Order: sequence, then structure tokens, then C-alpha cells
Amino acid sequence: MSTNRRLKYASLWAFASLNYLYADLVGLMDLNLLSQYQTGVVNGMAITPEFLTAAAAYMQIPLAMVFLPHVIKNDHTLRWVLIITGILATIVQGATLFVGKPAPYYILFSAIEMGATAYITFDAIKWKIKKDVI
Repeated sequence: MSTNRRLKYASLWAFASLNYLYADLVGLMDLNLLSQYQTGVVNGMAITPEFLTAAAAYMQIPLAMVFLPHVIKNDHTLRWVLIITGILATIVQGATLFVGKPAPYYILFSAIEMGATAYITFDAIKWKIKKDVI
């Protein structure tokens, strides 16, 4: 596999990860959400230590995908990892749009994030890996 393809996937995951981060940061600037965070319940969902731990564990997926394209040397394995993580990230982000009433900025971030992870998924599906000739 070319280094360019690995760099493209790592860059797309970094782009998605930065969007996840900045969406959360902008959410803290939203007075309505900030006041909910201070109560420990956001859009009807309790923000417990268990929830935060699960969210932190989930976010390790896109963050790890920034460097894994350079670490996973087997193209077949990397292709499947990209497909699975891309599908998972797209579905999870899409599901967050049904929690409460998302703000316009959150919908924008979500569309961008889902676009990036869906692109990763479809590009990896289309990826034709050359068989090794012995």
C-alpha cells in the first residue's frame, strides 16, 4: 500500500477527531448546554462517571485510527479495520442527533464528522488490494 493512502486515512481520522473535540468545546460555550452540564443531566441523559468513562473509551477509536494506518502493516487487516471503525463512528455520531434537540452548530459538526467517516468507509470498501505474487 502506498504511504499516501495511509496518510490520507490518518489525516481523515485526525480531521474527524478534531471536529469531535471542537464540537464538544463549542457545546461548552452554549449557555443552555453549559447549565445542563452543571446539573449533571444533558438533554435528559445523566452524565455519570460511567457515562464519561464509556465516552472516553469510545473516543479512543477515532484517536487510535490517526496512527493505526501507519502501524497496521497488513493491507487486508487495515482495510477491514477502516471499514468497521468507519461504520461504527458514522452510526454512533448519527445516533447522537436523536438525543434531545441538537443545536444547529452540532448538526453542522455531525454532518462533517459523518461525511469524513462515511468517506473513509466507502473508500476502504472500494480499495482493491493487490494480491502478492510469489
